[in-house]
Amino acid sequence: MAHNLQRALVIACAGAVLGLAANLISPRRIPYIAAPKVAPQPTDFISLADAKQLWQTGATFFLDARATADYAAGHIAGAYNLPAEEFDARYPQIATILAPDTAIVTYCDGLQCDLSHHLTARLRQLHYQNVRVLQNGWTVWHQAGFTTTTGDKP
Repeated sequence: MAHNLQRALVIACAGAVLGLAANLISPRRIPYIAAPKVAPQPTDFISLADAKQLWQTGATFFLDARATADYAAGHIAGAYNLPAEEFDARYPQIATILAPDTAIVTYCDGLQCDLSHHLTARLRQLHYQNVRVLQNGWTVWHQAGFTTTTGDKP
């Protein structure tokens, strides 16, 4: 019995070491300790009407935080795709067209979608301060009948 317990302990430890090593070299690492979630402030959001007004001026960048396939299926016309989950790989392409004082509206889809919040937080870490979230952005924009497009181009 003690011998079987010892074997089980060795197998469990070996599995843990292999799992940690695989996570270490994986491009989609799982953080060992998650950062505390910061509650969004009311000033972090923009209303649909205000977003539409900014969109019409053409002076605001709209960033779609959803996956590339969702973006291609339909997005706000003129919005660029910067998937929150691919931020490190895709940000350098977007960085060339953004200035630190650029007005930015991020959005994803669904009331429970946190992708736009994550994207906003990452942009603020890079000193973009004029960033706001259009909550449930794709759905409310599309349901309002505002201009949308499909494909992989803004």
